Amino acid sequence: MLTQNSVPLINGCRWVAAPSERAGPSVETWNLSAMLGFDALRIFWLTNVGQDQWRGRHAHRQSILATFAVAGSCELALDDGRRKQIVDLKDDGPGLIIGPMIWHELYDFSSDTVILVVASTRYDESEYIRDYASFVKEVVRNEPGR
Repeated sequence: MLTQNSVPLINGCRWVAAPSERAGPSVETWNLSAMLGFDALRIFWLTNVGQDQWRGRHAHRQSILATFAVAGSCELALDDGRRKQIVDLKDDGPGLIIGPMIWHELYDFSSDTVILVVASTRYDESEYIRDYASFVKEVVRNEPGR
């Protein structure tokens, strides 16, 4: 598994420091735009996910996501249509920024995992790509020089 200090992440993804107590005692006092590099228009939690379950298995055409393991851990598979990697998301580690057009899947959740997700867009089902073959076709279609 990749960690913050290992091999570079695929294009469109980057590690980000998790908010600390210095950022303020509550989400309301955090300057999320400065911390993440985008305006936070949606925030949601992943909780009570069984170890044999998954979340994600889609890509976004526009949304940028910041994912943080607030408690526990999980694995996160990333795919830009050309390259794939698996990274660990842990409560004692950094968060991960997932850019647009990155297929992602969260799995292998520990029993106590809580994931905080901050999104750059409001929910809009039309910007999701939920079929992997369609995702790959869209990546190829949008490659420079095509």
